[in-house]
Amino acid sequence: MRDLKCPGRSFVHRGVIAQVFAALLVLAVGSASAVEPTAATDKPTIAIVGAGSMGQALGRLWAADGYPVIYATRHPDELDAVLERTGHGAKAASVAEAVEQAGVITLAVPYAAEPGLARAHGRAMRGKVLIDVDNAFVHRDGEVAEKAEAMGEALYSAGLFEGTRFVRAFNLVSASRFPAPDGTGHQVFDVPYTTNDDSTRPLAEALIEAAGGRAVYEGGLDNAREY
Repeated sequence: MRDLKCPGRSFVHRGVIAQVFAALLVLAVGSASAVEPTAATDKPTIAIVGAGSMGQALGRLWAADGYPVIYATRHPDELDAVLERTGHGAKAASVAEAVEQAGVITLAVPYAAEPGLARAHGRAMRGKVLIDVDNAFVHRDGEVAEKAEAMGEALYSAGLFEGTRFVRAFNLVSASRFPAPDGTGHQVFDVPYTTNDDSTRPLAEALIEAAGGRAVYEGGLDNAREY
């Protein structure tokens, strides 16, 4: 902060003193706010829809790497234990609230839930990066899985969430494969991914690496028929 000195006179009007004091206060507040930690970061906020084993595995690693993480579920008030395990300021919110706050949304739910999520929140997700880690299983997800497998899960899901910058990734990795946040005893594993928007690639690869993987780009979504 630069010094502010009063003019060199014997007597200074009280109004001038008040003005100088006000200027000093403004500068002091500005300087403090510039150095204090804030929620702002150069990494985007990630809303993880679903707080099961997969959502938590990714959330813990991304939060440890400095990404603001919000777990999004129908009952965010029941996630205290999840937030404690994740640490690093992770939060919980409703799906609508989390989607509004986040620049990146990760789907980590049973595949059959995707059509309903798209109807309820698809419009709010448009223009955002959507990372889909869900897998369709006919025995669990029924008709939705049959349609997705016939078209290709990546293409089917991207069609549900029209207008998103869609990334299909982590679908060949089980939750147990991810390392602990401290990386103890970890061996890097390949994570194939595809996208409908090449501008997402730097972020997608950064998130894959933060989760302990090695990004393997396989092009457009039509190349993800096997995952």
